[in-house]
Amino acid sequence: MQEQCDVAFPGLFEEVERPVKLRKNKKVMRKESDDTPALNGFIRAMIFDQQLYIIDTYGKIYSRGIATLHALHRAMLTSPEPLPNIEFTMNVDDKMEGHSQWLYARQAKNEETWLMPEYGFWSWPETKIGSYGEMQMKAILTESEWPWSRKMDKLLWRGATMSLEVRKKFVNVTEGKAWADVKTLDWHNEGSMKNDLKSMDEHCQYKFLAHTEGNSYSARLKYLRNCRSVIVAHELEWMEFFHPLMKKDGPEQNYIEVDREFEGLERKMVELIEGEDQKGIEKIAERSARVFRERYLTPAAETCYWRRLIRGWKEVMGFEVEFFNVTKGGEKKWRGVPVESFLLERRLEWDPY
Repeated sequence: MQEQCDVAFPGLFEEVERPVKLRKNKKVMRKESDDTPALNGFIRAMIFDQQLYIIDTYGKIYSRGIATLHALHRAMLTSPEPLPNIEFTMNVDDKMEGHSQWLYARQAKNEETWLMPEYGFWSWPETKIGSYGEMQMKAILTESEWPWSRKMDKLLWRGATMSLEVRKKFVNVTEGKAWADVKTLDWHNEGSMKNDLKSMDEHCQYKFLAHTEGNSYSARLKYLRNCRSVIVAHELEWMEFFHPLMKKDGPEQNYIEVDREFEGLERKMVELIEGEDQKGIEKIAERSARVFRERYLTPAAETCYWRRLIRGWKEVMGFEVEFFNVTKGGEKKWRGVPVESFLLERRLEWDPY
């Protein structure tokens, strides 16, 4: 029940409550969905009588769309209460702006963007990270073998720079530093993959984990939150649905923030490694795992968020869902394909064999 979700996960639903408040007096009309550009990664869907239907798609980005639909469908199937009929659009690309659609991340200026959990909460097979549950199990096992006292006193980062300025600056600043274990990856180079790649659970062997944004947000953050380690991140320009729960200072601090140019990174790392308040630093790591791995980044929290997103969207919908398209001759045709069939065929039209 929604009340149980509210009690279990206070503060989780800010990224639903914000756009609901914004659109309360300016309802989302069907024309907005009609006018939403069908760019690569686009999906248009509806929920009708507790069933998810796929109306339209354009392009694809690896397995992202399939993973996201699986996660949404799971939230629907396990809902203890009926969910309302809605029609919506989403896009599974990294960087999309504007329009009232569901996306993985947004910048502060994009107030009409609704945030949904991203694909990795189901699975990210292309990178061999696997399902989210699999990754969590491996992280917890590693943590059992690597207590804080055994973890390496270094800042770990692995990734491709992708010619992104923020990542290039980070790599340059950390080059040759004793406190850093930073290497760039070439996904198409066998030597790089063999010698430099670190699995996500191997990240848990380090006390300090660096987070850098990618093309927009970076999918790594939720994985890093599964380690009992201190996350060190630059000032973030992109936010995901759980970002309101990130605390950079105060009694509930659960990560360290440095400037986007990394000018203060070395000073901060020396302070973290050699400073007197080592117990306080360990508590930041403990808080990160407790808040995210054990509570807010769990399947239970994710399904609660999906359901709140569905209900929030319904609150601001200014039109009713139409299940049929009616031809000029009066023939009624289903507007969408049931998600169960779409997930198997991965297309909207096909000939019977």
